[in-house]
Amino acid sequence: MRLCSISAKMMRNTVYGFLVLVSLSYTLGEEFNLFGDAGQAYSVEVNLGHPPQKFNLLVDTGSTTLAIASQVRQGGKSFFKANESTTIWDSGKQVQAKYSQGMWVGHLASDWVQFPSLSNIPEVRTDLALITESHKFFMNGSGWQGLLGLAYLPVGAWGENVVVESWLDSVDRTLKKPISFQLKLCGVLNATNATHYGNFKMLDDATENKNTNQSYQTPVLRQRWYEVGVLSVRVINTNNNNSAPTQSTGTDIDNEICLKLNEEKSIVDSGTTNIRLPDTVFREIVGQIRNAVSKINVISDEFWYHGEAGCWPQPQEWSLPWIAIDLLSVDADNQYFTLEIPPQTYMRVVSTGEAGTDFVCYKLGLEAGPETVLGYTAMEGLQVLFNRSAGWIGWQTSNCGSNARITGPYNASTSLIDSCQLRRPVSETAVSIRAAQWALCAISIIAAGVLVYLLAPCVKAVCRKPLRTQQISLSTAALVEQET
Repeated sequence: MRLCSISAKMMRNTVYGFLVLVSLSYTLGEEFNLFGDAGQAYSVEVNLGHPPQKFNLLVDTGSTTLAIASQVRQGGKSFFKANESTTIWDSGKQVQAKYSQGMWVGHLASDWVQFPSLSNIPEVRTDLALITESHKFFMNGSGWQGLLGLAYLPVGAWGENVVVESWLDSVDRTLKKPISFQLKLCGVLNATNATHYGNFKMLDDATENKNTNQSYQTPVLRQRWYEVGVLSVRVINTNNNNSAPTQSTGTDIDNEICLKLNEEKSIVDSGTTNIRLPDTVFREIVGQIRNAVSKINVISDEFWYHGEAGCWPQPQEWSLPWIAIDLLSVDADNQYFTLEIPPQTYMRVVSTGEAGTDFVCYKLGLEAGPETVLGYTAMEGLQVLFNRSAGWIGWQTSNCGSNARITGPYNASTSLIDSCQLRRPVSETAVSIRAAQWALCAISIIAAGVLVYLLAPCVKAVCRKPLRTQQISLSTAALVEQET
């Protein structure tokens, strides 16, 4: 094993990615419209403006706004030329967004947006952010020029007295019905190719689900990010090195671990690569996996704890434990199911040759952080349906990617919502909005009294004008949520 640093450059260019997709589509009989390279999540092709300009947008369930580069940036020449679109409307108002890594600043505009691979969704006019400045947002050599946010309004881009409508909300408004979306992330084709692929679909209640595998739903606890109840993350040992673990029968949920996992928040985020865990949980999981590896091979701390890549002269067949992720079920507050992630998924292929060598390089798909994030590593090999309006996420095994499994449902003896403290008090956002509404109401009453006293002859005319407290409240909601 050799340790080396892997840069964020794309290992294959965009054209090669599309060729891989065409080949896979022909072989598997399914149209794939998502692709990406090592550590760069999944992107989809989009047409912006009139005449249309083609770009790739990172598909991100961890944010809300459609944002696109609008100037030349370091490491990327492609950007949206707003002055060449005959249908652009630029408000000139500044908006910004901050992420766990990186940020950008831009201004709010609107234009027509169409996704060629989503034939059931019409072209819609929607808000978009034109990015003019960024920091650690665009990776060098990234195959995408912006991102498509698919979360709820409170985690959208923000600015002074600005509410940025999401593309999903624009679609709902245009079709006059709520639309769900589905991600089927397949990962890499094999251990000698770092390009990963998948499928992005838009669905309504009438859409037939052709996947006959059992479906499991977890509730969205708070509709900002896709915040869910992650009850436990643990290691499952196999009976032999080349097989999946035996059928699970469930496990007792450790309240202490559950509280740690959900102390900050637990979200499902396709824009994040790894499975991110609180530090103590991360070290426990990695320690168990490392102990299993040490019997076969010696891998240093830099690989396990510092995000370095490990390289071998040939592809590795990982004979390691699986990782189990227990999720709260939507059916009952004492019920849960388990995602079982194989080592072929969390030992991520990041390079299939470097500097003329035949080394194949891997990175660990786990990392430590203040919050729990189920990045796309937890979703590969699965079909995941995000039902925004009903407030749940559905999980099924799929016909592509790793042999990930889902088991359950299992029952706990007590309410998991109570024991893990998943039933949060009224959020800071709701309290702030309510306080703002009362304050605005009081101000309106006082102002009305003053006006009546000083401008009695004009009282009737003034009263005919509608109050705008609701509009102000919506702006406050976006701002307060961003601060929290």
